[in-house]
Amino acid sequence: MEREYSRLHLVLPEIKELIAQKNREELKDIFKDYEPIEVAQVLREFSLKEKVYLFSLWDLDFAADVFEKIDEQEQIKILEAIDDVKKGKLLDELAPDERADLFKELPPEIVDRFLSIMNKEEAQDVKELMSYSPTSAGGIMTTEFASVREDMTAEEALQKLRETAKDSEMVYYIYVVDGRDKLVGVLSLKELILAEPKEKIRKLMHRNIIALPINMDQEEVARKVANYDLLALPVVDENGKMKGIITVDDVIDVIREENTEDMYKFSAAGEHSEEYMKMRPLIIAKNRLTWLIILAFTGFFSGIIMQHFSFVLESIVSLAFYIPVLMDTAGNAGTQAAMAVVRGLAIGEVRLKDIWVVAKKEILIGGMMGIPLGGITLIRAIVLQRNSILGGCVAFSMLIAIITATLLGSLLPLICKKLKLDPAIVSGPLITTVLDVFSLTIYFSVSILFLKL
Repeated sequence: MEREYSRLHLVLPEIKELIAQKNREELKDIFKDYEPIEVAQVLREFSLKEKVYLFSLWDLDFAADVFEKIDEQEQIKILEAIDDVKKGKLLDELAPDERADLFKELPPEIVDRFLSIMNKEEAQDVKELMSYSPTSAGGIMTTEFASVREDMTAEEALQKLRETAKDSEMVYYIYVVDGRDKLVGVLSLKELILAEPKEKIRKLMHRNIIALPINMDQEEVARKVANYDLLALPVVDENGKMKGIITVDDVIDVIREENTEDMYKFSAAGEHSEEYMKMRPLIIAKNRLTWLIILAFTGFFSGIIMQHFSFVLESIVSLAFYIPVLMDTAGNAGTQAAMAVVRGLAIGEVRLKDIWVVAKKEILIGGMMGIPLGGITLIRAIVLQRNSILGGCVAFSMLIAIITATLLGSLLPLICKKLKLDPAIVSGPLITTVLDVFSLTIYFSVSILFLKL
């Protein structure tokens, strides 16, 4: 959770004093005016003993809302510090998806101990959620949703919602199921309220349902929710049975997680397992070093190329002046192209079948960028080295290197996608290192041709 400050920080000294005095009534009154997220943001300022005392004051609903907003390490500490009765009640009150996320971070023996003190129905629910892949629709859904039977009247459906909606995460959409819990329709709460009391649900519901398979990858889930612009989408199993819903806030978490993961991969910084401030320097160094070693070995090829063409540099030393700008510019151009395609693949703008369209487009883009960039190097060579042939050599090399860079930068993510690999592994440093080899080869080959060496 980001380190943010809430309004509660202004009254923090007063709260600490009231805790020391064990003044329960005044403490309860203070927290009535604040949202759970604000309480969670200030909770880190208290000792574990003070946190346990505060949780004992709050109503179970409020305590669960605050608990869901704090990070998992703090959640585990608090659970270990409270007695089994309070622990069981708190775990039962948590949203199913939040509870499953927490349990996935715990050792099996602790999970078993927690499950043994929970309500049987809630325990079974969390076991089912934990059985799904954490990056699938089943792994991020919640099982708390509003549903009614198709053979009910509007009046009966409203009565059922009055009894059950308290435990539902969202009641804006009412899902309609048959006798076997198979999803058959959906209607909005507004439609239900405005309906005639005796009208059957099957006549009110919309049958054209957009549902997500329970094994769908979370990235595809995020695209679906964004594409249909809905607040939630239902999740069904292979038999069409309603299993849960995925809400917009779940999708926001997925997008944040996927973007963070892609950023780490694209910058060749390794895997992102937890927040930066909580990761040990040794783990961060290990994650980064793996890629740096790979890139270092790849970079050795640049030295081999320069050694192979050393006679060219010995003939005209001024050729060496343009190597840095050529390599840097090509590397940057390739990274730009790769980033655009990786993003396009992530949000569905680019598909595998578009590979030749992308290739032609990037060749054109590379040419349009390479001409002015080559012109700049031509002018520099003429002005400083007073050598138009050298200038033409460098300019043409720049044009070919930029076209090659944009082409490779765009194609490598698509190739990874085709091979069932994450396109984000085509990192900026990797593209740059690979293009260094291509740029040098192009430069020296063109130099031999132009300068007749």
